[in-house]
Amino acid sequence: MSKAIALAVAALMVGISCRAPAAAAVPLAQVAGPAVAPAAGGSMPESGWTSIARVITHLGGAGASFALGAAFLAYDPPVGEMLVNATAGAAGVVEALKIGFGRARPYVPGENGRFTGPNLSPDYHSMPSGHTANAFAMATVLSHRYPDWSPILYGLAVAVGLSRVELGVHWPSDVVAGAGIGLWVGTWVAEGRLRLFALDTE
Repeated sequence: MSKAIALAVAALMVGISCRAPAAAAVPLAQVAGPAVAPAAGGSMPESGWTSIARVITHLGGAGASFALGAAFLAYDPPVGEMLVNATAGAAGVVEALKIGFGRARPYVPGENGRFTGPNLSPDYHSMPSGHTANAFAMATVLSHRYPDWSPILYGLAVAVGLSRVELGVHWPSDVVAGAGIGLWVGTWVAEGRLRLFALDTE
């Protein structure tokens, strides 16, 4: 069941890989900020999906991970420990690759997603998508414990990935790479092959 879902998710991500990022030339400060009313000059308001994407994208962020991990540490400690390990593991892999690849984000003018090699600037940390990796890592861990919820969990993870493209902060291939990392890390954690933190969950 889990393998079939993973394959379906991979197919969905490949399917969106042809789509160009929305707002590719929009600076990060505008992308990350709240929706803004049209200016007096009559500029068009953002689409409904973009507004939704601004909310959905946070499901893959550090705040959501912390809240979910803390809740499960209280409710189901072993799963809480796995969520902590999945988030930490995905973050470690993602950050190393971001720095190593040095890929320009979609909003960096004139770069068109160029890979610069080792780079410490956040503007060149496009690949892979950390939010997507984290969302898929958490979805994989929770699907291992609650398999009946897999379609919803992976659906939310896909939505996070789509939101990163819609908001213009990642290229589609960044999202595909992030999904793969999240599935890999989440599977290793769920199977007990990756345990960075051994919390007292007995």
